[in-house]
Amino acid sequence: MTEPQTFKIMNDSLELVRASLEKSQVNKGAHETVISFYGKMDNEIKYEEWKAYDPTGKQYNVLAVGGSTIEKTLTDHWREGYISMGDRRAKQPYEFRIMKLDQIPEELSLVREVVDKRYKDPNWSVLLK
Repeated sequence: MTEPQTFKIMNDSLELVRASLEKSQVNKGAHETVISFYGKMDNEIKYEEWKAYDPTGKQYNVLAVGGSTIEKTLTDHWREGYISMGDRRAKQPYEFRIMKLDQIPEELSLVREVVDKRYKDPNWSVLLK
């Protein structure tokens, strides 16, 4: 990846800024591919699940790590606003750490397999019978 790339899906926006090979934080002595990014998430991030797939279809577990903050929200209106991932001022992006992928492939697919959807309609209801 030579230049940042931005992707938008389900009102979430991710700006991938670099790919690197780094020492694993989980497996001592191993290396893993790290995709650094900044995000503006309309959906929650706590329970989402990501997987990575190389060009041969091999699947890798992805660990998302970094700092996030809630922006443009009020205490009594927590559904408003968004989650900011990474800190641009400190130049500390959020990271996808792709475990056991010890080389940076030419192509890589990141798939969010579970989305922690945030519903913003305060008047939703369900009829129980």
